[in-house]
Amino acid sequence: MKAAVIHEFGPADVLKIEDAAAPRSSAGEVLVRVRAVRVGGLLDVGTRAGRNPFARFSFPHILGADFAGDVVEVGEGVERVKARDRVAVSPFVACGQCPACTSGRDYGCPNAQLIGINRQGSYAELVSVPEKVVRRIPDQVTYEQAAALALSGPVAFTQFSVAGLKPDDWVLVTAAASGLGLVTALVARALGARVIATSRKDWKRKLLAERGFEHVLDTDDEGFAGKVAEITGPTGAAIAVDNIASASMFPKLQASLGRLGVLISSGAQVAEPVPLDMRALYLKSQSVVGIRTHTQAALDGFWRLAEEGVEALVDRTFPLEEVADAHRYVEAEKNFGRVLLTID
Repeated sequence: MKAAVIHEFGPADVLKIEDAAAPRSSAGEVLVRVRAVRVGGLLDVGTRAGRNPFARFSFPHILGADFAGDVVEVGEGVERVKARDRVAVSPFVACGQCPACTSGRDYGCPNAQLIGINRQGSYAELVSVPEKVVRRIPDQVTYEQAAALALSGPVAFTQFSVAGLKPDDWVLVTAAASGLGLVTALVARALGARVIATSRKDWKRKLLAERGFEHVLDTDDEGFAGKVAEITGPTGAAIAVDNIASASMFPKLQASLGRLGVLISSGAQVAEPVPLDMRALYLKSQSVVGIRTHTQAALDGFWRLAEEGVEALVDRTFPLEEVADAHRYVEAEKNFGRVLLTID
């Protein structure tokens, strides 16, 4: 089968199109013909460059995490899907046995594996994956949309389930023009929240406004928390979602939270130690919650929501043969929304 393979860490040029051995579906697994794959910042670009601290594999290796395609065959014991089903696949494979998993908080599984990181990925015509991370997609959802939503949609659904989102709550989403941030903002809106979207880049703020977000702010603005207060009134934001972990931004987010507000950390793009106002935390009974990824329940919940219409923005698609160009494009932060590889 055709695949994009790396034999070493390095720049985008280390990605090579090669003929690789086709996998088969073992017990409990599903063999999928890949149609579209998301190109992500950490899981793909970061892993290829050797910057992903969670990467554990031997070379040669096939990258590619969340994707969409068609079921080719199923292994023994598989019941959720059948051959020719159109499916989306999340890369997060929890163990199902640890205390986090058995309590329904499998986003905290310490034994989890990631497709494309700890096992061979989906930059290939075929990939075999555990049944538990495969979900059928609604007829109206394209492969490209499914790949764009496959991971970040369930992650957002988990965030808001854990935080107890209610209709009309104010939700503040940082880096809302990024692939993950935009899907987070869209899911919040689909769940009935009022969204404040942020970006530090002027051109991305304009695009967010064009996507229908009424309130779009710059987190670099020194008056940021005051502007949030002007929008939300005395209640403040009920939830703030931070995927950045910036020392200068984090205090502004906490200051924007209202009483009983929840600050969710689901990423650390900058990954700086951040200051925390403990007095405000306890006086306002606020919470800071780390959510690495999604739960199994959120996979089902999100795809039910998608039937009602949640549409990610696909910035650009590249054929698999142009995978190196796709990596360069994402690495340069040129995208507004998701970047995908397509495989004919």
